[in-house]
Amino acid sequence: MTPFQLVLLSSALTAALVIPAMLWNSRREQRRKGQDMMRTVRRIANERTESQAILASLDVGIVAYGSDDRLIATNPVASEWLSIIPDTLSGFLDRYGTENGMRAAHYLGREIITGEISLNERLLRLVCQHHPVRSSRGRFGGHVVTVQDFTDIMRQEERRKAFVANVSHELKTPLTTIKSYTETLLDWGINEKGLEEIKTDVARIYDDSIRMERLIADLLLLSSLDSSGMPLQASVFDLVECARQISERLKDQADTRKVSLEFYSMTREPAVFADKNSIERILSNLIINAIRYTEDGGLVQIYVGTVVDDIYVKVKDNGIGIPKTALGLIFQRFYRVDKTGSRQFGGTGLGLPIALELARMHRGRIDAESELAEGSQFTLYLPKASHLLRLTLVDLQRKELPVDAITKEAASAIRDWAGEPDSEDGVVDMRSLLEIIDKKVNNGINITPSN
Repeated sequence: MTPFQLVLLSSALTAALVIPAMLWNSRREQRRKGQDMMRTVRRIANERTESQAILASLDVGIVAYGSDDRLIATNPVASEWLSIIPDTLSGFLDRYGTENGMRAAHYLGREIITGEISLNERLLRLVCQHHPVRSSRGRFGGHVVTVQDFTDIMRQEERRKAFVANVSHELKTPLTTIKSYTETLLDWGINEKGLEEIKTDVARIYDDSIRMERLIADLLLLSSLDSSGMPLQASVFDLVECARQISERLKDQADTRKVSLEFYSMTREPAVFADKNSIERILSNLIINAIRYTEDGGLVQIYVGTVVDDIYVKVKDNGIGIPKTALGLIFQRFYRVDKTGSRQFGGTGLGLPIALELARMHRGRIDAESELAEGSQFTLYLPKASHLLRLTLVDLQRKELPVDAITKEAASAIRDWAGEPDSEDGVVDMRSLLEIIDKKVNNGINITPSN
C-alpha cells in the first residue's frame, strides 16, 4: 500500500471516528441549550405566577408601567376599583390625574405624586412612584401606582366629627342651664326670690345634672362597646319572667302617664343564654320609650314568643309613631325624630343605639315598625339558649374557636359543665354534653302560668 493510500485510509478512519463524535457532541450541546431554555422559561413562568399571586393577595390596587410607559402588570383589586385601566401611563394620568393635579405634578418631574378621586361611590387615594431598576444592560425605570380605598376611613372620620359635635351640644345644653340658674341664685336670687322659687331653680339644676350623669354613663358604655366590647356575664335565664318583672317595675311610670301596660307570654321555651343586665337594659329602654311616646289613655302591649330558633320580645304601642323617612335613622347616635320637642320627652338620644349594640353582642337584632300617628312596634330577637349552646358545642367539637363575646361565654360554660362529675371516669361524650345542656336550660326556666 502506497503512502498516499495510507494517508487516505487514515483520513477516512479519522473522519469516520471524528465526525460522529462531533455530531454527537453538537446534538448534546443543542439538547443542553434546549434544557437550559426550558428551565429558564419555567423559572420565568413560576416567577410570574408567584408575582401574580402576590399581587392578587394584596388588599390595595397595583398598576405597574414599564420604562416605555406601557402597562405591564395590574391586580384584581385595581381592576375592580378603577374599572378601566389605560394601557399607558399618560393615558392613566389623563383619565385619573387631571382634576387632582397628578398629571401636572408628573410633567413637572416629581418622583412621587399623589391624588384622590371619587369613583363608583368610593374615595380612592392614588400614589404614583418612579422606581429605578439596575440590570446587566444598564439602568431603566418604571412607575408603580398604588390605589387605596379611603371610603371607610373618611366615613369613620365624618362619624367621629358628628359624634364630637353632638356630645358637645348635649353637654353644653345642661351646663348652660346649670350655669345660668346658679349665677342667678348667687347674684340676687337667694336674697330676693321666695323659697318655692328657689326650690324650683335648684330642682332644675338637679334635673340637668342627672341628665349629664346619664349622658356620661351612656357615653362610657358606648366607648366600651366600640373599643374592646363590654365583658359579659352570661347565664341561662327565663326571658318571659325577666320581661314580666321589668313591665311590673315600670307600671307606676305608665300609670303616671295614664298609659295601660299589658303583658302576654306565648312560648313554652323561654330560656336564653345571655347577660341578664344587658337584656334588662334593652327591654327597659324599649318599654320606657313606648310609654314616653304614647299619649294619655294609650296602650302599650308586651308579647314574648318564639319563631324558629329565636325567642322574641315585642313592645307595641298606639302612640305618636315615627315617620317612615326617620325609621331608618332612629338607631343612629343622638338622632331624635322631633328636633324641637325632644327635651319634652327627655333621654340622651343614645338609648336605641346602645340597645342595638347590646343585642348584636348576643347574636340578636332589633326590628322597628311604625306608622305616624298610629303607633310603633319594636321587637328584640335573641337565639334560644338550647340553639346557641348546641351550635357552640358543635364548634368546640370541630376545634373551632369562638368568634364573639356570647359564644366565648357559651364555650366557657360548656367547659365548666363538662368538668362536673357526671361519669365515673370523668370523660363526657357528645351525647352527655347535650343532656347537660338540656338540663341546664330546663333548670333556668321558671314554670309560671301565662297571662
